Amino acid sequence: MTAGAPDAPQAPPTAGPGGASAAGLPTGERLLSAGGFTVRVHERTGLVTAILAVLTVLLVVVSLVIGEFRISVPDVAATLVGDAPDRTTRFFIHERRLPRALVAVAVGAALAASGALFCALTRNPLASPDIIGITQGASAGGATVILVLGGGIAQVAAGALVGAALTAGFILLLTWWRGLGGARLVLLGVALGALAMAYVAHLLSRGFVASAVTAQVWLTGSLQGRGWSELWPLAWVLLAAAVVISTQARSMRAFALGDDVAVALGVPVRRARLLLLGAATALAGAAVATAGPVSFVALVAPHVSRLLTRGDRVLPAALLGGLLLLASDLVAQHAFAQPLPVGVVTVVLGGAFFLGLLWREGRHG
Repeated sequence: MTAGAPDAPQAPPTAGPGGASAAGLPTGERLLSAGGFTVRVHERTGLVTAILAVLTVLLVVVSLVIGEFRISVPDVAATLVGDAPDRTTRFFIHERRLPRALVAVAVGAALAASGALFCALTRNPLASPDIIGITQGASAGGATVILVLGGGIAQVAAGALVGAALTAGFILLLTWWRGLGGARLVLLGVALGALAMAYVAHLLSRGFVASAVTAQVWLTGSLQGRGWSELWPLAWVLLAAAVVISTQARSMRAFALGDDVAVALGVPVRRARLLLLGAATALAGAAVATAGPVSFVALVAPHVSRLLTRGDRVLPAALLGGLLLLASDLVAQHAFAQPLPVGVVTVVLGGAFFLGLLWREGRHG
């Protein structure tokens, strides 16, 4: 989706020779004019995005209804518009269920958007933050704050962001002169991730029992106790990243054609890559800072989004990531005798995803 300066009102494009529209657009895309701006819309992506948005809203409503204290849909609607039937209902919706559901959506969206950006930047479908070491670096930063510095939640968040930034900077430093693509990046990321987790294991073995337990729960990935105070900082990071991504949309499309083509099209490759890499790192770090290193959402959501939209778009991937993490959290809360950390469910989801990929490759091999 791209925006440009207003011209005359655009007529709907008609198909021309070679499958392109009369306006020179690929088949399945059209120009829409509204409010003085012209927007190019990919029809399939728009449809998938709309469906994912509706499903996310419906799942949020489900998360407000179910639980040990059942709340009817009319009572949920009345509470959301400020007419709660009683204080208990208002407490459960506004202080427990709604903020947790929104945090789940925001964390999943941040992870998935980060994964989609890394895949687009490197042209490597495995370059998600939990494969190339960004998530592990953030985990090491947060664990250092808990087990070495004895910091609280705010300090843990800062440590996770610093850890993610240092890991991304190290990867960038080692790969800049040969580019960010290829198996070399994945192998480097796996090595850095292994080193980071070895460091975390060392800290856990030497820390006090209480601190080690706290760190272990955080390292599993959990939304327990997350509320409005955790949502707003992540929401600001998502907003800032959305601004960067929207301003660099043309550069991202050019990257898909290769750096040489991007340079020929006038794209400032280094500047655009640094901006997008910074946005992807900030998204991954902020998500880990909020809920711990929730695994596989950043890998699974962009892949499934690519299958649904037949393209590399960040918005549907982000919506799908939020939907997947919210669904996983509902399963973790209500499908077992005792609630589980959401990271346990996403690990199972990631394992099933990899088995599905192997089965699919075996059929086509």
